[in-house]
Amino acid sequence: MNPFEALSRWWITAAAVVITAILLSPFYWVLLGSFMTPAELFATHIVLIPTHWAVGNWSEAWTRLWPHVRNSLIVSAATSIGTLLFTAPTAYSVNWLKPRGRQALFSFMLVTQMLPAIVFVIPLFIVFSKINLVNTLFGLILADMTFTIPFALIMLSAYMKDLPYELVEAALVDGASQLRAFFMVVLPVTLPGLITVGIFSFLIPWGDLIFALSLITEGGLQPLTLELYKAVGQYGIDWAFLLPGSVLTAIPAVLFVIGASRFILAGVTRGAIK
Repeated sequence: MNPFEALSRWWITAAAVVITAILLSPFYWVLLGSFMTPAELFATHIVLIPTHWAVGNWSEAWTRLWPHVRNSLIVSAATSIGTLLFTAPTAYSVNWLKPRGRQALFSFMLVTQMLPAIVFVIPLFIVFSKINLVNTLFGLILADMTFTIPFALIMLSAYMKDLPYELVEAALVDGASQLRAFFMVVLPVTLPGLITVGIFSFLIPWGDLIFALSLITEGGLQPLTLELYKAVGQYGIDWAFLLPGSVLTAIPAVLFVIGASRFILAGVTRGAIK
């Protein structure tokens, strides 16, 4: 290795360390801030490590958030499952059965991905209020699926395009129906893509606030994000609850992604590279 290559590698490593430190600094502050007392949080000098570890912040946050964990799990899991049940056969049909209007469908899905979620809030609220879906978990699930389905369909279609159609043709020649070929041939080979879509479809409603804030007002149905939102009051912010509550809410999502990182990498890579 010549000196120029060694210097270039050193600069790249140093830049990567600096960028990583900058990106992780907010998470470091949130984590340590969750153990700080109000006096340390608002001190005029920088406090890198708490002098008095306020563990009570965590117990209080857990007590307030625990009743809402069930709601978030139901909404996120149902949204993920419903998205997969709808988009997997649709992506198969669009890619290999080639129905009419598939280009218009993809154009519509792409447009919905370009719009912010706030655009859908008022129309969904008007429709759901007329069919009694406001203040129901089912209504919140449907609202979240309006955002996860376009993303999932685009991603699964890109993934299936890279698969050889000869696999399906061989199954059809052997006497299998399109439905059997879909379940026995296509689903097993698209498992990484399905897992990736399922994870993203779980995480989107897990962190959703806009739809929950607009459609859920009853305390017993509110998800985690809506309970965290209550920490922001008219006269101040309850940092002693917001910081540990944010960490507690993020932990399941982080563990979920880390545990399935192999499938996520395989699904995203194959769906993006032809």
